[in-house]
Amino acid sequence: MCCNCSSAVFEMGNTKVIAAVYGPREVQNRSQQINDQALVCCEYGMANFSTGDRKRKPKGDRRSTEISLVIRQTMEACILTDLMPCSQGWGVGIVILQIDIFVQVLQADGGTRSACINAATLALADAGIPMLILLLPVVLDTSIALHYLANPCVLLSSLS
Repeated sequence: MCCNCSSAVFEMGNTKVIAAVYGPREVQNRSQQINDQALVCCEYGMANFSTGDRKRKPKGDRRSTEISLVIRQTMEACILTDLMPCSQGWGVGIVILQIDIFVQVLQADGGTRSACINAATLALADAGIPMLILLLPVVLDTSIALHYLANPCVLLSSLS
């Protein structure tokens, strides 16, 4: 079975993120199998030196778990998991495949969540994983967004 491996580095301002994608490959934990679709696994982490305060953060803290879940759900929505549900194993019948995504924040200066999704999208595209769309999340200053939503004429006049 062929295993694609790919990585991508994404920088947005002073925020730097690296993502690695491994797979598709055979599912490691059979209890996580979903119907006849490929399984997407995601792991998020922040380097100890990524922020000014060098506190040791436990690997399974609440924020990391939440961001891992958000990235996984986002990637599951855009990866065409039904195109690669399974393959024929050597005498074992159908083998369900999984795609592993590892995201590491090297430097955090705001917008880490969208930078992680961008890095993961680039790594998936580089690995040749079939996707419905290429995600390009952005960070928007809410004060500017609220100004344009409250005054749509300002947006139209600035575009012309």
